[in-house]
Amino acid sequence: MRRRRYALLTEAVPVGRGARFGRRIGTQPGPSYGDLAKIPDWLSEPEARRQRIAALAGLLRYRRAIDAELSGPKLATIAELLGEDLFDAACDADADADGPASLPPPERILDEGRGLLEAALPRSLAAAFPGARDDDQARRLVLRAHAIERALA
Repeated sequence: MRRRRYALLTEAVPVGRGARFGRRIGTQPGPSYGDLAKIPDWLSEPEARRQRIAALAGLLRYRRAIDAELSGPKLATIAELLGEDLFDAACDADADADGPASLPPPERILDEGRGLLEAALPRSLAAAFPGARDDDQARRLVLRAHAIERALA
C-alpha cells in the first residue's frame, strides 16, 4: 500500500531536483510524509471512475436537499444525468446534517463533486491540482463516495 501511495505522489508532483528547487524558491510547499497518508486511492483510477466518484460526492453533499425536494421530474433529471445507480446509492446513504437544503441544477452537482475531489487533496499537490486545499469535510465526502462507488462496481 505504501509503495502505491509513493507512486501516486510521484505522478502527481514533479520530483526532479529542478522542480524541488523551484518550489523552494517560490515558497510552494512540497509534499510531506503526512501528505502521503492523504493521497487518495481514487487518484490512480481511470477518468471514467473519477467522474463517477465526483458525481457521487456531489450527490452526497446534496443528500439532505434530495430528501427535501418535492419535484419528481427534477429528481429524475438528476438521476438520468448522474446515473440511476449512483443516485439510488446516494439516497440509501445517510444524509449529512450540514449539507445544503436546496438543490442546484444537476450539472452543478457534478461540478461541485469534481471540486470536492480536488479540495480533498493536500495543498502540496496544488501545482497539479489547483483546487487542492486539504479540506477535511471534502475528504470525508469523497472517501464515502469512493467506498460506495467501489461497492457498486
